[in-house]
Amino acid sequence: MGQLSSKFKFSRSRASRRQKKTSATTTQSTSDEEGFRIVGGRKFHDLNKDVKYPYPIDDEETDRLHLQHFWTRYIWQSNFSAPIEPLLTQHEPTILDIGCGAASWSFEMCSNYPNANIVGLDITVQQATQIKPSNFTFVKANVLDGLPFDDNTFDYVFQRYMFGGYPQEKWPFVISEIVRILKPGGYVELLEPSMMHDIGPATQRIVDGQIVAMGHRQTDPYTSNKLKDYLEKQGSIENIIEEVRACYHGKRADSPGISKAAVSNTVSIFVCWKPLLAGFMNVTDEEYDLLTNEARNELAEFDSYFNQ
Repeated sequence: MGQLSSKFKFSRSRASRRQKKTSATTTQSTSDEEGFRIVGGRKFHDLNKDVKYPYPIDDEETDRLHLQHFWTRYIWQSNFSAPIEPLLTQHEPTILDIGCGAASWSFEMCSNYPNANIVGLDITVQQATQIKPSNFTFVKANVLDGLPFDDNTFDYVFQRYMFGGYPQEKWPFVISEIVRILKPGGYVELLEPSMMHDIGPATQRIVDGQIVAMGHRQTDPYTSNKLKDYLEKQGSIENIIEEVRACYHGKRADSPGISKAAVSNTVSIFVCWKPLLAGFMNVTDEEYDLLTNEARNELAEFDSYFNQ
């Protein structure tokens, strides 16, 4: 089947209680231009700073994040897989969305479960503040500095698509922080994608460039294969369940519309990576643009897919 990418859901053992405490610094943040750079008319995190996230921070990327959310929700036919429905409907749960980005998932969960208190955390502000639900709070923070919450704070923690945002060596620390802030008996859900399969030559060149670039930045394109090991080594979690869905770009997609959404999202990701990849691939911007155009056709033609 190739390399699996998985959604992991697990609960923290009720018998496990940690002694460590941290002071919460939950603040409403405003936009800050420090630590960014403009490349090709798009704003990126400064790659020289201690931030690994390779995607831009602009309206175009916000649109892509919304598309990715709706496509992912369709693939899974739900916003979550953990057995949290009773928790969501019976009391006022506290939920953390790590790497919330445009907050598509958070805002939708706020609307569907108005009694829930949902916190979105990210290193930059990317949400539409004009339509912010009353039960949503945003916290600007870098997970790699530690999560700014007390122990046993959240009933449910949700995180996805962060394989390009954390150095490989930091994943055990990130998992330990998630477990620390999770209430005993609470749930965590993690989703990471695999590399792509059944791809054409242009797509292969871009993917190979991504692998090289991620290695240079100490991030891991194969994070999904290692999540279960990271989780099992924590020692204070239980009921680890792995689920996998294939995300097709061609004839095996459920409909032409789903195929179009898949291709659009993946090509947009390739475009986002151009400032980082062109140099690693030793191609000009024009040559890279030609590769992405060829990849757009290949994704549907080869019915390329990745697992998530």
